[in-house]
Amino acid sequence: MGTTQNLVANEALEKLRELVDESPTCMFASNIAQVPPHLCPMQVQDVDVEGCLWFFSGADSIHNAQILVDSRVQLIFCNNSKHEYLAVYGRAEITTDIHKVDELWTNMVKTWFPQGKDDPNLTLICVCPEKVHYWDVKDGKLVAMAKILLGAVTGHPKDIGIEGDLNP
Repeated sequence: MGTTQNLVANEALEKLRELVDESPTCMFASNIAQVPPHLCPMQVQDVDVEGCLWFFSGADSIHNAQILVDSRVQLIFCNNSKHEYLAVYGRAEITTDIHKVDELWTNMVKTWFPQGKDDPNLTLICVCPEKVHYWDVKDGKLVAMAKILLGAVTGHPKDIGIEGDLNP
C-alpha cells in the first residue's frame, strides 16, 4: 500500500537528516542480542557528513557498559504528527573527543553533566548506520488520512506512503 523509494548518497543523507531533525528523540536499544534489549530515550545531537548519529551519554550508564561488550544498536524514531518513522541499525562507538564535545555542547546538556564539558562522566556515543529504513507519507498527514478513510469505505487500499532503505 505504498511506494518503495530507496535512496543513496546525498539524497539518503538529506532524508536521514530531515527525519532526525523533525524528531530527534529516539528509543535507543543496546544489548540487542538479548530479549528484551535495553531501551532508553536519547536525543540525537548531530548527524554528521557520513550519516553517523551523535549522542551525549554517561560513562556510568547501562547502555555504555553494554556497548563496550557488543557495539550493535538499534534506534527507533517516531514522528506521529507527520506519520514519519525511521529505524536505524548500526554500530556504536564511545568517545570522549573534546573537540566533538565542544562542537555539540549546549547549556541543556549541563542538566545531565553538571560539571560541564569536563565532567568525568561525560561521553559521546557515535552510531554509524549499517541499515536504515524509513516510512513516510507522500502527500502529508491530512491527505494520507483521507486516503485511509476512502480505502476503508471502498475496500480498495490506497497508495498512501513511501518507504525504503537509506544508504548515505
